[in-house]
Amino acid sequence: MLRLLAGEAARRFGARAAVVSGSMSLSFTELDRLSDQVAAGLTHRGVRVGDLVALALPDGPEFVLCYLAAAKIGALTAGCGPGKLPDGLRPDLVITEPGPSPAPPGVEVITLPVRRGLPYSLRGVARDERPPPPFPPDPERPVVVAFTSGRTGPRKGAVFGDRQLAAIRAHGAGTRWGTGDARLVTQPLGHLSFATRLPIFLQTGRTSHLLPCWEAGAAVEVLRRHRIRVLQGSPRQLAELLATGAELPDLTLVLSGGAPAPPGLIRALRERYGVPVCNRYLCTEAGLGLGTRPDDPPEDAEESVGRPRAGVDVAIRDAAGRPVEEGEEGEVLLRSPAVMTGYLERSRDRSVFARDGFIRTGDRGYIDHTGRLRLAGRTLPSGPVS
Repeated sequence: MLRLLAGEAARRFGARAAVVSGSMSLSFTELDRLSDQVAAGLTHRGVRVGDLVALALPDGPEFVLCYLAAAKIGALTAGCGPGKLPDGLRPDLVITEPGPSPAPPGVEVITLPVRRGLPYSLRGVARDERPPPPFPPDPERPVVVAFTSGRTGPRKGAVFGDRQLAAIRAHGAGTRWGTGDARLVTQPLGHLSFATRLPIFLQTGRTSHLLPCWEAGAAVEVLRRHRIRVLQGSPRQLAELLATGAELPDLTLVLSGGAPAPPGLIRALRERYGVPVCNRYLCTEAGLGLGTRPDDPPEDAEESVGRPRAGVDVAIRDAAGRPVEEGEEGEVLLRSPAVMTGYLERSRDRSVFARDGFIRTGDRGYIDHTGRLRLAGRTLPSGPVS
């Protein structure tokens, strides 16, 4: 799917910027062409369908190119970020930056001089030739691993395939082409919010502005310089932006997600920027979740994480897995076509999947009389790590 989308995005959007990082800009045409060359290089090195490629790279154009290239030849990508690989990860190939190798002994490593700029950074991996012919479509073919945050235990790799990415794309873009606006990417590129949303960015022609690492002052500069209208971030990031005191006159919407947002923060954001503030909720394993909408009453985002998005089912169950009464607290479970296949190297983990396909989030909450989900903390450590 990503291969077809990248080619069509190049045809439709051409010289429009797909990825911007500092002074470097990568157009949709360049994204498709250069990722073809990287795909050819990976194939020349022996990477095959189903192989696991670990990207131990900082956030930048090189990461996006390598991820898309691996997807074009049917390889599975795990975006790990610089440094040590997650415990237990056994990739077939590691692409990394200069410095001590994070790869286990015996694993092939490609080192990219990522700090030298785009014209030099693909040496050693790209070949100026076409990649292999497209392979037959397979909705169950794994595409990307999105790691959980590890805030409640060891990080786990949630595997998403073409079927899940297609569901996420349908939800975020539908059949529309070219309607996406520029966004500041506030989470690492290996995070769920980019790793599984790349199809949406390609289909909508969205420009992704990247920071080497999160810093509120640098984020303000990008938001102001590029007149970005939609700001998405975690409550911590949004609080840090507020603390700068900077005005962001071009904003039309703020999206908070990744952790529960205090009501006071939601109110402060709305008052400072004068725009609707939406609260989003999901766990890594679920792919899709809930959220308030811009036209909802303001108190919805202060008091809740909204209602299920289209195609998402929510269940509240007790410790024995039985449904609770309306308004009663229990564990929050989510189900949709975007739910992960399973954890890396475990086809289905019984501790996270309910028998009916719901994912256990490990969060406690209840559905109020208006159908909104209100969170009430964490369950005992038997739920998934998010």
